[in-house]
Amino acid sequence: MDASAGGVPAHRSTLPAALIAAYRAAWYRIAHPDGPETIRIGAPAPRTQAWLRGIGCAGAAFVTACNPRGQRQDEAANSAAMARLRAHVAARGWPCREGAGGDDAGAWTPEPSLLVALDAPVQAAALGRAFAQNAVVWIPAEGPARLVLLS
Repeated sequence: MDASAGGVPAHRSTLPAALIAAYRAAWYRIAHPDGPETIRIGAPAPRTQAWLRGIGCAGAAFVTACNPRGQRQDEAANSAAMARLRAHVAARGWPCREGAGGDDAGAWTPEPSLLVALDAPVQAAALGRAFAQNAVVWIPAEGPARLVLLS
């Protein structure tokens, strides 16, 4: 993620370059009521951005609670973590949509995720950190999706 963009302080990531490249190459799919939209880093997301403008939000974080710090967990642990993420988002009244993130080669099992409408990239980073994630995707209401590195 462009850690220096949109109000998220720049820092040097401790993540391996290959992992960052994998995050940049991944797909991030959102379940909109009228069908899915696949988001890529560096590209706009027209349907997601129309939804964001319609609800008056500056952007959204694509975030998972699965596999904290990139350490694989079993299905039960990931399901419990996602339940905590959903409860956290619901308690704050943040609009959200279900999604999943994966890769074209199928090397990663798609991870359940949420697209959470927020006011700023710093909120996206805080949400990702609260669930021990290495990165989140920030999708602004205008412009391309960005990767935000958290460690």
